[in-house]
Amino acid sequence: MANETENSRGYTPEEQELYDQAARTGDYQRVWKMQDERRRKEMAERESREWRTSEAGKLLKQLGEVFTAYREHLEQDPRLQNKALEFDEANQRIFDRMKTNIEKAHSAPRCKFEKANGTVCRAPRVRGKKYCHMHLMLEEARPRKISLPSLGDANGIQGAIAKGAQAVVDGTLDSKQAGLLGYYLQLALSNVGRVDFEDDWEAVEG
Repeated sequence: MANETENSRGYTPEEQELYDQAARTGDYQRVWKMQDERRRKEMAERESREWRTSEAGKLLKQLGEVFTAYREHLEQDPRLQNKALEFDEANQRIFDRMKTNIEKAHSAPRCKFEKANGTVCRAPRVRGKKYCHMHLMLEEARPRKISLPSLGDANGIQGAIAKGAQAVVDGTLDSKQAGLLGYYLQLALSNVGRVDFEDDWEAVEG
């Protein structure tokens, strides 16, 4: 679903204004970071709304409410657990497993995702990862940056041109970003035969 606040280039009016006023690479990077953070927040809010209104979300809410109420009931009268095991063992075993898993989750390592307000997510993180399931999914959905080869020789520049062209086709770079990249590649191409860092280093060493 397209974001109605974005223009055809993917920017909000505020981001577009900052982008048009950008004069240095750092200025563009700040706009791209702003866009990236906004999109991640919008995605999280949209998925949260969709989840709360879904059948699964409603059932899970009911499950949590019933689980909490039954746990409090057992805490008030522990003898009820023996009756539950006698008359409804299957469901009591399910409750016991849920209770054990929740206790394990409370002691598990926490997600290290830093939110926009500066606080850190406290959900249990995925084993072997830095983030919880939701923030891991959001990180994987972030736009990928292209990685260019060294521009120190003609082969590297040619490889960078190929990567830049593919990034334009894939939508990773917009037209203005592609124009900036093309400009720098032209500079690299014009300088590649005239710059020799080894000679400069030898001169300094001498």
